[in-house]
Amino acid sequence: MIKNLKILIFITLIVCVGGSLAIAQKAPDYKVSNIKITPFDSTTGEFLEEYTTKSDRSFFNDLSISLFTVVEITGQGGSFEVGRKIQITVTEGKRVKTTKTEQIGLIGGEGKFYVPLWLYPAMCDEVKITAKITGQKTTSTMTRKVPFMCGE
Repeated sequence: MIKNLKILIFITLIVCVGGSLAIAQKAPDYKVSNIKITPFDSTTGEFLEEYTTKSDRSFFNDLSISLFTVVEITGQGGSFEVGRKIQITVTEGKRVKTTKTEQIGLIGGEGKFYVPLWLYPAMCDEVKITAKITGQKTTSTMTRKVPFMCGE
């Protein structure tokens, strides 16, 4: 009798756990919340002031400037969804400079996940950085531009 009761309890636990996993909902959609751009000067070995959306600086014949870019993703803390990816596309003028696509990892306890990307010099045309989240109900996209020019 006790053996049958143990089996019944075991089966009930399996059904309850399995049922709760089956009805578990996906985390709410993630969002691209920021693209942080920090110029780096190869001639001095130093990072310059962050290039923000309010910056009016342009880079003219600055052939030693790299850009350290960090895409910030906001989501439910502690969540991880297989198939949700961040796609970063960088164009210089009309030419694609680089692309990066990767799985979004575990969203931290503060609700953030960060994806770094280093853009090497020399850049001589407007640089456009577009970050897009795919693999969820609605896509989230953000674009930032940095003016580079070369000439005499």
